[in-house]
Amino acid sequence: MDLNTLDRIKKTLWLLTVCLTIALTSCTSHRQLVYLKNIDSLAAAENYFPKSRPEYRIQTRDIMYIRVYSLNEEMSAIINQTIGAYQQNLFQNETSLFINGYTVSDSGYIEIPILGRIKVTGKTLDEAIDAIRERAFVYLKDATVVVKLISFKVAVIGEVRRPGSYNNYNSQLTVLEVISMAGDITDYGNRKRVLVLRPTADGTISFRLDLTNKNILESDGFFLLPNDIVYVEPIKSKSFLINIPTLSLLLTTISTLILVLNYIN
Repeated sequence: MDLNTLDRIKKTLWLLTVCLTIALTSCTSHRQLVYLKNIDSLAAAENYFPKSRPEYRIQTRDIMYIRVYSLNEEMSAIINQTIGAYQQNLFQNETSLFINGYTVSDSGYIEIPILGRIKVTGKTLDEAIDAIRERAFVYLKDATVVVKLISFKVAVIGEVRRPGSYNNYNSQLTVLEVISMAGDITDYGNRKRVLVLRPTADGTISFRLDLTNKNILESDGFFLLPNDIVYVEPIKSKSFLINIPTLSLLLTTISTLILVLNYIN
């Protein structure tokens, strides 16, 4: 075997080694794709419980569903403004909920027919029920008050299959649930670096979550609140993985050029 042939073999092996090394270093391991991978290590005797759901306090521009019921049907109808077809169409779509709900003003009040203006910002839903019931007792002796938060929306952005804004009609929502609503994390998503942004009256606070670790169950960001934003970061090798076809073409072109030059020589 002559020197030129050996030289071509060495260059080809070098290119193959480089390609193989890059491919192996850019691969995502199985452990990186598993959620809560160490939760099986929890013993029953540990009495391990997830973080309790935080109490949401009503903010300005929230939209609320409010109904006041009593044996005085005429007065209830005036307060609730729900008659006939209006009542039947109330829950048909999100637009109806927005139009027919009570929006909290910038000053922190809602205005209910007959009952007037009632301050609700900074209160929990239970506290808002107590405030409305106290006002309703002026006109109705047997008032029953129902209050729900309509505008419970959470945004999911980053490396998920269906980023967007999602409505929640449950009393609670976890970060795992909203990620499932968004179609799960993509192959390019970093499950160890999920950011939850939470706007509050005192500014925006953030929580960094590692979804592969059971400790997220103890994080204040595990249970989401209205207006939270969940951002899933991309893995570091995303840019390389996206450009693999281009790099493959480039390496193929270079190796072909080297072989042609060696053949000419």
